Amino acid sequence: MSSPAVIGPDEMVADHPCTDPDLYAADRGLLAYMLQDVRALARLATKGAVDVVEYEPLIWFVHGLKRRLVPCDLARLVNGQDLEVVGFFGSRRRESKGGAGSDEDPIDGLDARLTQEFRRYPGIASYSTIETVDGFWANLVLHSVPSDAEDWRGSEVHRGAVRMSPTLYRDVRIHNGQLAGGVDSTSEIVLHGTKYWDYGLVPDTQPTWTAVRTW
Repeated sequence: MSSPAVIGPDEMVADHPCTDPDLYAADRGLLAYMLQDVRALARLATKGAVDVVEYEPLIWFVHGLKRRLVPCDLARLVNGQDLEVVGFFGSRRRESKGGAGSDEDPIDGLDARLTQEFRRYPGIASYSTIETVDGFWANLVLHSVPSDAEDWRGSEVHRGAVRMSPTLYRDVRIHNGQLAGGVDSTSEIVLHGTKYWDYGLVPDTQPTWTAVRTW
């Protein structure tokens, strides 16, 4: 794979629609939406209004679309320290959604396997997943320090997810940023940069195109 292209904040690269700058605002909005779920859960748990078991996924549906929130370290979420942010967004391949008679979306199953690994990575404070229209998924990870992300990438399940990405997604964008003051604050997520992977219209038929952007 060649070195990632470096693109400007307002630049859209021809033939790579994942780099459309308009997606940035939409992604930020969805991350903020998921963050509100984490904030509500953390505050209710802190007040004793709900019982929360760390590492046990909470699953619910809104308008038939699935959401999952895994509270991994409630104390870390609300201790007033800054949190690192990772936001994942992927453009789904239609043919990867499972055929007739399939009981499980492959991405949903992969997500469940990933959450089972979290006990091995104590830096992760919470992990949220939201299903959007047309089978798309987005993830929000809140963690303690930047090195947590590198540790997590060493997970065998995570490496397996990376290998599957070209068959599941046409393209992927991953945002990195920070939440000042943690969940128990009124801060907004600030995104510092985005990485892009474009796997092409047909998987494994052309080299993966990659790029980085600083906001």
